[in-house]
Amino acid sequence: MYRYAYFLLLLVFGMLTGCKKTEVLPTEPINGLGGDDWTFNALDDYLYENFVIPYNIEVKYKWDPYEVNFNRNLVPPQENRVRPVMETVKAVWMDPYKKIGGDDFLKKYQILKYVLVGSPEYQENGTVILGTAEGGNKIILFVVNYFAKNNRTEVVRMMHTIHHEFAHILHQTIAIPQAWRTLSSSWYTATWYNTTNEQANKQGLITAYAKSTMQEDFVETISTLLVEGQAHYDAVIAANPSQEATFRRKEELVVAYYKELGIDFRKLQSEVKVGIALITQ
Repeated sequence: MYRYAYFLLLLVFGMLTGCKKTEVLPTEPINGLGGDDWTFNALDDYLYENFVIPYNIEVKYKWDPYEVNFNRNLVPPQENRVRPVMETVKAVWMDPYKKIGGDDFLKKYQILKYVLVGSPEYQENGTVILGTAEGGNKIILFVVNYFAKNNRTEVVRMMHTIHHEFAHILHQTIAIPQAWRTLSSSWYTATWYNTTNEQANKQGLITAYAKSTMQEDFVETISTLLVEGQAHYDAVIAANPSQEATFRRKEELVVAYYKELGIDFRKLQSEVKVGIALITQ
């Protein structure tokens, strides 16, 4: 037995000494692991002038794994996509709120940081995350690498996400109207992804995702009215006349909610429509 143990020790020692690493460790830091230095370029100047100076909003596009869910496979944004994305955010989100709510509105209901991610975030249940609002002041925006300003579908998709997430920030400051709580509560479900948008519409919800919680119902209604627009909302009602009372009541509550914020919702709708037309022309 001792002889056998001695043989094993020799074998292990031989394996350790026989395996020789020929690779040389890098002497330069690996980008994206923290502590990177870079020189400000024209893109950084644009972000600083349009987001940092007027609103103290940081736009992070250099990769930082600590800003996102490190349990998911994600990729950084392509740098050439960053300015078109943020120009669109400015034209379709920032400028309309600034024009209708006044210069201080976005300072009062402040986003402190945008974090840009190139890819979507896929979930185990098969759903895809396009954006998140964290802590009431940070938005993570995914799918940046798919974006093109001349693609109206992409502009609408991304700006729906932005207005959706900003509406979350608003209702974390001023509560959702109490009357909303009874309108669709029987339809909320954790398995909303098993429902199509058309099926959700027949139940009085503007999208399938609106079925997930009352909060998502509220912000999906807001973002649809603002970005897809009134004509789209009216078309959904026309296709589902049995739910007209529910849809119209939700619309009334949204308009009243924004009035409490000091915003004329109808004028905001109009300015968002102008912004989308301007950016996609």
